[in-house]
Amino acid sequence: MNKRVAIDIGNTLIKVGYFKDNELIEVGVYDDDVKLIQALYDFSCEWIGVANVGSNDNNLIQQLKKDFKVLEITSGSHLPFKNVYATPTTLGVDRIAAIAAAQEIYPNSNCLVIDIGTCVTFDFITEGNEYLGGAISPGIDMRLKAMHTFTAKLPMISVEHLDQELVGNSTTNCMLSGAINGLTAEIEGTILRYEKKFGRIKTLLCGGVANTFESKLNSSIFADRNLVLKGIDSILRLHVQTN
Repeated sequence: MNKRVAIDIGNTLIKVGYFKDNELIEVGVYDDDVKLIQALYDFSCEWIGVANVGSNDNNLIQQLKKDFKVLEITSGSHLPFKNVYATPTTLGVDRIAAIAAAQEIYPNSNCLVIDIGTCVTFDFITEGNEYLGGAISPGIDMRLKAMHTFTAKLPMISVEHLDQELVGNSTTNCMLSGAINGLTAEIEGTILRYEKKFGRIKTLLCGGVANTFESKLNSSIFADRNLVLKGIDSILRLHVQTN
């Protein structure tokens, strides 16, 4: 089991992590199933862990199962933590994977995982290794789109960079300030509320803009945009060891 692959299937792209022993050695992004499968052959992997968080790409998954040993992660998979979420079957596998990675990086610790993507998810695992749940909030693009959709005159804009001044000097800049600085304040406030309720916590940030947001926040944060891939691999290793 020296070579393993973690696959995170999203809505538009497929993110793949290549692992050798316990180290992530390369990350690739694919929009074509044929190119992905060829890359897997070239890597000569022994096992593949798949977290499908996008549309049900059953054709790709079935093809992978024909050619490789595959673990498709679900809420029913053997996990390295106790899941006490009230509706476990509705819990996204990307959130499951991120928590698994946090548990491995900071064992026996209160951990808050914040994933900044289309939505912003907050997920909390206790020092007793119980996953409790968290929160789901709109991401930056969703906030900007909502302002345009539900008003008569606010324009549809996109984010080019996250270095937005607090005081916007135009309508566009005011919208960007509200979305970017508002989300920053929301994250900071949420961390403080978790610390007040649970005491000392480890905060982990992931998602495509994790490293950028790390510099905007006052709290001590571990940022890793590949956290989900590492969590998929953690669950995969546990599966192989116990089967």
